[in-house]
Amino acid sequence: MIRSSVIVATESTMTMRRHLLIVAAVAAVPLLSAGPSMAQQYPFCRKAEAGPGDCRYSTLEQCQAAVSGTSGYCQPNYWLPQAPQVSPHRRARRS
Repeated sequence: MIRSSVIVATESTMTMRRHLLIVAAVAAVPLLSAGPSMAQQYPFCRKAEAGPGDCRYSTLEQCQAAVSGTSGYCQPNYWLPQAPQVSPHRRARRS
C-alpha cells in the first residue's frame, strides 16, 4: 500500500513538472522573439550626468527644449546604426 502511494506521488510530481515546463516554454516565446526592431529608435539623447542618457527625442529641437535651463546637453544616439550628424554648438555662458 505504501509503495503505490509513493508511485502516485512521483507520477503527480512528474506531471506537475511537465506542466510547469510547458508554461515556462510558452511564456519565453514572446521574450525571445522580441528584438530591437520592435523598439522605437530615437535619434537624439539628453545627457546630464554619467550613464547612457535619455534617448527618446525625435528631433534635436525636442531634446534642446528638454535640457533648457539645466546643465544637460543633447547628443546623437550612438546606439543607432547611423547616428545623425549634428554640428556642436556652445551655449552662451551666463554672467
